[in-house]
Amino acid sequence: MTTHDVSRPVRLPRRSRQGVVMGMDGWQLTCLTIAAAIVLLGVNRFGPPGLLYAAPLYLPIGVFALLSFHGQSAPRQTGLWLMKQLRHSAGATKHVYRPERVELAGTLNLPGIRASIQLWNVDGVACAYNPHDHAVSVTAEVEVDGFLMKDVPERYDLAQQWSPVLASFTQRPGIKRAVLQERTLPTTIRAARDHYETVARRRRVDTDSAVNQNYEQVMDRSERFSVSHRNYVTFTLDLIALGPQLKSLGGGADAVKALAYLEARNLADALRAARITVRRWLSPRDIAALTRIGFDPEFAANVQNRPDDAHGVDPIAIGPMYLEEPRGRNGIVYSDSGVHTTMWIHEWPRSDAAIGFVEPVVFARMPSTGEAITHILSIVLTPVSVKKAMKRIEDDKKVWRGNEQLRAKRGVDGSAADAADWDALERQEEEIVAGHGEFRYGAYLTVTAPDEERLDEAIAGMRNALARAGMEPQILYCQQAEALMVNTLPIGVGMK
Repeated sequence: MTTHDVSRPVRLPRRSRQGVVMGMDGWQLTCLTIAAAIVLLGVNRFGPPGLLYAAPLYLPIGVFALLSFHGQSAPRQTGLWLMKQLRHSAGATKHVYRPERVELAGTLNLPGIRASIQLWNVDGVACAYNPHDHAVSVTAEVEVDGFLMKDVPERYDLAQQWSPVLASFTQRPGIKRAVLQERTLPTTIRAARDHYETVARRRRVDTDSAVNQNYEQVMDRSERFSVSHRNYVTFTLDLIALGPQLKSLGGGADAVKALAYLEARNLADALRAARITVRRWLSPRDIAALTRIGFDPEFAANVQNRPDDAHGVDPIAIGPMYLEEPRGRNGIVYSDSGVHTTMWIHEWPRSDAAIGFVEPVVFARMPSTGEAITHILSIVLTPVSVKKAMKRIEDDKKVWRGNEQLRAKRGVDGSAADAADWDALERQEEEIVAGHGEFRYGAYLTVTAPDEERLDEAIAGMRNALARAGMEPQILYCQQAEALMVNTLPIGVGMK
């Protein structure tokens, strides 16, 4: 009988460092091409002395192409910085909502092109229609009872059941994107207070006694340590790929709504088979509430304390009243009552990791006070068909062999990182042949605090948690507003 080692069963695909050529991206190659063109023009115009005459031009450009800042190539970072300066000049880095201004029907209070996203209510399920992506999204709040509290074999069993559900997304057309999201924010202990008041009234307890006064003090002190952890899954459907089904349903908005609702039921059955409980499909008011709390964390208690018949937020209040990317601060963005920094997870565990390895991130705490760090962690999965996956691996192998030939001509031996890239390609090909699906994936982590000082402390605590999980983050400089929108809106939008 064969046994499986479930202690460290997770192996995530390695991110290749081969680049387009010799580990360089398109921005770097563009700069090197410009430098080479300057050399060619100088030599053609002045002959060999042209190398000297043109040196003040091509040398800085060539050196600049090989530099890197904040983990990205210098040309790319410079391009992002220039784009932000253009947005500053055009006044596009500050958004202030004016309630009395006339708004177009069907638009939302969201900055930029996302104002055209429409929220449709189909039997209590929110269908978020994005006309720019030709896609519609549905979002479910899910739970696996005590997943992080279970033993490793139980976690492994749940992961094995979830794997074929993910693989099925790559074998059927129409699933454009799947987003797994975990949200942690301070909450209230209203349920405990209500229960205490009910029991005290029913049993006629003397609330002025020393015991009851002490209990009330314990509740008051524990209020700031009360934390809510919520998990969501968003499925985005590609309406172009599902065109024939829409036509069979009659076409138009009604067909999109019917198709989204039908797919939501199918996905609920698939999740149930994987022992993942769908607590509820989010309504438009639920979507607006999550988004509103993301922009305005101090508003969370207001929403959480509402009765069931008035839960959520009206979609008209979905967006921020104030949103600004400050000049000179490229790593933060301000909103109504919070300061945010969004990071891209660019390195995952390099060695095999245990199921639930993100536990330190979920339960990250402030280093000094021990309070929970308010954050949103999103993992964006884009299914890749088997045909495209095999072609991608073939192209990556060609790039690897080309780089190996260039290294051989230069007399440079390949490194262990290069060998690991080749091994990763071989492993991915074997897994696809064995029936596993492939996803292009990215992860984004938004950390929120009331002010910049607390934000710096929260980022430090989160970096410690990420290090324990074997992950490395990279702050998305000059892209903070866009990244915040991607993470805060629970409607499956991605970031290119």
